[in-house]
Parts: sequence; C-alpha cells; structure tokens
Amino acid sequence: MDVCQVVGYKRSGKTTVMNKLIRHFSANNLKVGSLKHHGHGGEPAMVNGTDSEEHLKSGSVISGVKGENITQLTLSSPLELDELIQMYHRFPLDLLLVEGYKQAVYPKIVLVRNETDLSLLQELSAIIAVGTWDVRLPISSSYPVFNMNNLKTNIPALADCIRRDV
Repeated sequence: MDVCQVVGYKRSGKTTVMNKLIRHFSANNLKVGSLKHHGHGGEPAMVNGTDSEEHLKSGSVISGVKGENITQLTLSSPLELDELIQMYHRFPLDLLLVEGYKQAVYPKIVLVRNETDLSLLQELSAIIAVGTWDVRLPISSSYPVFNMNNLKTNIPALADCIRRDV
C-alpha cells in the first residue's frame, strides 16, 4: 500500500483535492483508503444517541457497528499516524491518501493559497508536487506545480505524479 499526503493550511482545498483524487483513483480500479487529521482541536463529531456512542461513554476502548454495506469503528484512544497506517495495512488497499499531518515524512502534495503559505515549501519534507490557487506565486521549479483553479483538467496529471513518485 502506497501512502501520499495532501497538506496545507486551513481552507487551502485539502478536502476538495482528496475527494477528487479518491474519485479518480477509484474510477481507475485502485482501492483507495483515506485518513483525515482532525486539526481543528477537540474531538471529531460523533452521531449522538447511538448505541456505539453509548458503548464508548460506558468505557469501551473500541466500538463498532456493522450495517448491510458498511462497518464503522471508533476508538476511544488516540493513535499516532504510523499506528493508524499499520491498521490500514490490514485492508486490501493500493493507496492510502492522508489529509493533513504536515510534519509526517510521507510523500506529500502541498497546497498553497497565497505568499504566506509558501513557507510550507521550506518547512516540510518529501514534497512531490505543489497545488496553488494563485499561479503568479514564485514557486520553486523543483516541484511540479498544478493550478487548482482547473482541478478537472489537472487531477489526472496530479494522480500520475502520485503514482510515479510514491
């Protein structure tokens, strides 16, 4: 299973890019997993009043619910990124796309909105591509740069970059 990150500051388009990449890879018969870092502080939203939420409140370390076509697991203990990736290895995935976790060491696409965001290109490691909403920004030519204003056209090329460099 290959791993690639999509990183950037808040409201840089990470979720949009993730969704488009997931659709693209899935349409090309790759089994894709996704993992999102909840960087807004606090806990991710849970469905209130469900039995699985009650199990967690009662002290369960892991709570699961299986439906007809979906299984949902919730852990009540935080895991580090590498531990989560090890869990994903148990599934038959070709690619895991990770949204966030800027400081992790996996190959990453960095999204920049403005000149202030350019500092990420000096701070982060393992950059394989840059996506920008402002094509006038002075971005180093050592990375492939993708115009995020035209995602429909650029997602296939970005996906090729991921498959080649990851």
